[in-house]
Amino acid sequence: MNAREEEGMEAGGESQSSSLVGLSENSGLVHRSNASSSATIADTWHENQSSTAVTTGGDDDAAARVRRRRQSFIDDVELDPITLPESTHTLLFTEPLKSIPCFISSCIAFLTLLCLYLALYGNWLTFGNKELIPANVHGAVKAAQYTAIFIALLMDEEIPTGLYLLQRIPRPYFIEKFPELCYGDFVSSNIMRILMGYLFLLNVLFILVKARDVLQIFFDFVALQFIQQLGDTAFKLARMSMLSTSMKEATTRRYFRTEFRRPTLGWKAKSSFFVAVYLFNLCGLLGGMIYVSVRQSRGDFQCKSITVKFREDIWREATVDSNPDDKRVLVYSFFNGVYAQDGSMHDGRPVYIERRKFDGTEFDTTLPSFNPFNETVIIPAKIQYCERFRAWVFMHENILKSTLDDSDCPWLLRSETTNVYDIEEVKGPWQAWQGVIETTDVLIACNECSDEADCNLNGECNEGGSCDCNKNVEGSTFLGPRCEVVLKDNCRTIIGESFNESYSIIDLDWAGSGQLWEAYNRPMYRYNLGSGSPLLDDTDMFFLIFSGSRWFGIYYGSEVGEVMFTEEYREPTAYAAKNYHAFWDEVYTQGTIFVSDPVGGIGYTPVGVDFFAIGERGEQFGPFGARIPIQLYNQTGRGYFRCSDEASVDLTLPTIRHLGLGEES
Repeated sequence: MNAREEEGMEAGGESQSSSLVGLSENSGLVHRSNASSSATIADTWHENQSSTAVTTGGDDDAAARVRRRRQSFIDDVELDPITLPESTHTLLFTEPLKSIPCFISSCIAFLTLLCLYLALYGNWLTFGNKELIPANVHGAVKAAQYTAIFIALLMDEEIPTGLYLLQRIPRPYFIEKFPELCYGDFVSSNIMRILMGYLFLLNVLFILVKARDVLQIFFDFVALQFIQQLGDTAFKLARMSMLSTSMKEATTRRYFRTEFRRPTLGWKAKSSFFVAVYLFNLCGLLGGMIYVSVRQSRGDFQCKSITVKFREDIWREATVDSNPDDKRVLVYSFFNGVYAQDGSMHDGRPVYIERRKFDGTEFDTTLPSFNPFNETVIIPAKIQYCERFRAWVFMHENILKSTLDDSDCPWLLRSETTNVYDIEEVKGPWQAWQGVIETTDVLIACNECSDEADCNLNGECNEGGSCDCNKNVEGSTFLGPRCEVVLKDNCRTIIGESFNESYSIIDLDWAGSGQLWEAYNRPMYRYNLGSGSPLLDDTDMFFLIFSGSRWFGIYYGSEVGEVMFTEEYREPTAYAAKNYHAFWDEVYTQGTIFVSDPVGGIGYTPVGVDFFAIGERGEQFGPFGARIPIQLYNQTGRGYFRCSDEASVDLTLPTIRHLGLGEES
């Protein structure tokens, strides 16, 4: 032990503490200050310089002594002596393994690591679940995220402290000072510090990734910093005899007063190493944050495909193609179905484009070469955010509230005022244009899946995040983005109750995919010619097609029915089926002769749904005309169709009277 150390030990704890100034009070890494001696030496040197300037041939020996003293001070500053950090982590190698201080310090270190790990585990689950990562954040939050990265690097003390001690105190130097201690324990303690530091930084990154507001960032930072400083706090409590007498003694031993000087060789290279570590940590945090920010700006953390269900709100005089003479009945549920991102953005949010009702893919953009049915290219509707209204809106470029509406957001429905980036987070009622503004509800569900439960246990979730629905499993086939529609094998053919006429699903593979012919995630049914209906000729064509909220019975005369499913008409018929749209095909025309009640979660097939024949039409009647029940005895809830293997129940009038369901007229 050198003279300076012995002098320090004799001086006692109080005088020693007054001569120590920490580079970082929290880290406990303490440097000895020589500021007062520096001032004294500097004054003496200046006085001697003045004396030498005035007196020619002065005392050269005195000047030489001043120069030596000044150089000695400069050398002392450059050696930069430090002491061990005042933390319970230091006690892990200064105290015997089986001692109480080592046990308490181990518990504190374990508690710190456990808390940091639990925080990291919870944040990792958040990072792995994109639903918990905000779709995007506003400018203030983004600025706080990047500012917080630099704050985090300044707040973290464990990584620089651990690396600094390992660099400043090599094995020979440590053994020279503390021959009774184990250098391996010293190294392990500092490696633990470095591990704590990187757990802290990883938690910081995950906190920033999931942050939605500025205060949340800094509240979480305070919590992490508290966890990281448990060792320093416990050391201060031990110094005040708050833990135990043995801990008090352990925190006042000479180990915390012994100085380690800086080595004179190779220190510049070691300093550059610390700079490299800081740059590495900075690049890691910035790289992770930039990666998430770029994905947020692309809409990657928003659902790529959604199913939208509009309520059956009706605008009876919708203006189409800016033509005031072209007025149509707009039933908003005709636009139900799948909407998907197309990669474009509007006001910082992704745009969702309407997809085909047949299979959820894009509408065809070219007409068939042979077009006997006068089909047109369907222009899809859009759902996008409009900063002008601060709302998400449903719109179609060819359907306007007025011919004077020339805005870039000619909305037909709009949400409440909101600034959310994720359309699934839109809350509250929407406004619907029906000639005047009315209130409505819009249901939006993501079509992506993460496990089989998201597919209603009726299919498998593939690697692309979409459901592969089961087909012909235990007598059922499942349809829809989430396999939510059930088609039983015995309901592939259904029977009408009045005439026992039959309808079957269309299973011709003209669509090229082998799937059923669908509309709005429901199977299409075609009348089996000659199956018994006295209302239809053997050459007539009659379909039951779902159109967003109701089933429609659509009639085609013999001139179409005779040729529609011939090989010559294969291309135009397949095009018409795949690009069917209830609004643009004007399903509510004179060709529609049946209409069902609205169906909700049921109505996967026409079975169990009440149907009505459409009578008079006009202003006097509702948008679907005068509806005449076709169920037997006009019974509500009886339904008209049954599955092919179900026997009908013959409820004659006497039976009805016997059951108390009605009176004979």
